Formats: sequence, structure tokens, C-alpha cells
Amino acid sequence: MCSPILAVAGIAAAGSAAMSGVAASNQAGAQQQSDNYNAQIAANNATVASEQRSVAIQQGQAQAEQSQLQQSRTLGEQKAALAANGVQLTSGSATDILASTKFLGEQDVNAIQSNAARQAWGYSVDAANSTAQSNLDKWQAGNINPAGIGAMAAGSSILSSASMYAGKAAG
Repeated sequence: MCSPILAVAGIAAAGSAAMSGVAASNQAGAQQQSDNYNAQIAANNATVASEQRSVAIQQGQAQAEQSQLQQSRTLGEQKAALAANGVQLTSGSATDILASTKFLGEQDVNAIQSNAARQAWGYSVDAANSTAQSNLDKWQAGNINPAGIGAMAAGSSILSSASMYAGKAAG
């Protein structure tokens, strides 16, 4: 026969186990919501980075076109100035000047395109990292089972209490 004190203690232990289970379940649910929220933020960041990549490429193309237009203007101005001074445009230092201007203009265009490509690549890396983080957060959220965690916490608490009270009842 069980003493009334042990019976009350057993009931208290069961109540405590239930509360432990509910608390653990609530905590797991909150973690699951947090992981889902973080996954959405990371997915949004990936979308923004992809859009920034597109903008960087478009801006690079526009800047390269502007540079090419400037180069054409400069070449035209140089040809007009040389011709106005009676310089032969197809030989000698005139061709060197025009070739140099063209070369430097092409270097500018290449640098602009290279910088735009590098910037776009950085945004692509950001998008990939954010997508990976989103997938990780979704995976973590999917692996949380609040009800199962609550049941395990309650069961663990019951087993702990039972072994403690079993030891007292035997003694």
C-alpha cells in the first residue's frame, strides 16, 4: 500500500512532467517559427541579391556605352583638330594619336565591363549564400516536432520522478 505522501508526490510529479512537456513543446514551436521566419528572410535576401546582380550588369552596359560614345566624340574632335591644322590623318603621328585614343577608350570600356561583372558576381554569391541559408533554416524548421519534443520532455520527467520516488518507497 502506498503512503498518502507518496501518492501526492506522484501526482505532483505527473503534473510537473506535463508542465515540462508543454514548456518544451512551446519552446520547440517557437524555434520552428523562428527558423521558418529566418528562412523567409534569407529567401528575400536571395531575391534582392539577384535583382542587384541584374542592375549591376545593366549599369555596366550603360556605362560602357557612355564610354564608347565619349571615345567616339574624342576621336572625332581629334580628327577635326588635326585636319584643321593640315595634318595627314592616315599616317605618322596622327595615326599614333588616334590609335592611342582608341586603345585607351577600349581599356576604359573593358575596365567598366570587368567591374560590372565582378560586382554582379558578388551579388550572385550573395544570392547563392542566402538561398543556402534559407534551405538550411527550412530544413531545421522541418526537423522540429514540437509535440514529439514535448512528449519526450514529459516522459523524461516522469521517468526521473518515478525512479526518485521508487527509491524513496523502497527505503
